[in-house]
Amino acid sequence: MRIKTGIGLKAVSMLLLALMGLLSPACAPTTTSNVAVGQITDGEEGQGLEKDYIIKDKALAGRIDVLDVKARLTGKFLEGLAMVHNRKKRTVDFEYKFAWFDDSGFPVESNVSHWTPDRLYGKESRWIRALCPKPGATGFKVMIRAPHPIER
Repeated sequence: MRIKTGIGLKAVSMLLLALMGLLSPACAPTTTSNVAVGQITDGEEGQGLEKDYIIKDKALAGRIDVLDVKARLTGKFLEGLAMVHNRKKRTVDFEYKFAWFDDSGFPVESNVSHWTPDRLYGKESRWIRALCPKPGATGFKVMIRAPHPIER
């Protein structure tokens, strides 16, 4: 004898998937970061640098500003710089990472890609910098995020 219930197996599966979708963003660690972009361009007046700043983490943007972005070629290697400023009177910990791109916008792959922990003291401003480990990069982005604990 079969007993029929009001909820089928398919409905239960859909409900479980929906619940997992609602719960997973709250459980997953966030890696949202603010991004400063610099791209070397050629124009009528010579080379220039296009700059952009993308805010994804509004709370972090309330503590740290990116005031300027610069780039220069050292031989065939691109050096990227970003002026960061602590908007608060208290010390702010953060992490940053540089990513490199060629003139077509494709990533310049490297084995050196890690988040670097750093700290800005109250109202401090200073440059963070990195040198692309491979030649050929013409652009970069520097990502800034709140510190993340080491995951095991």
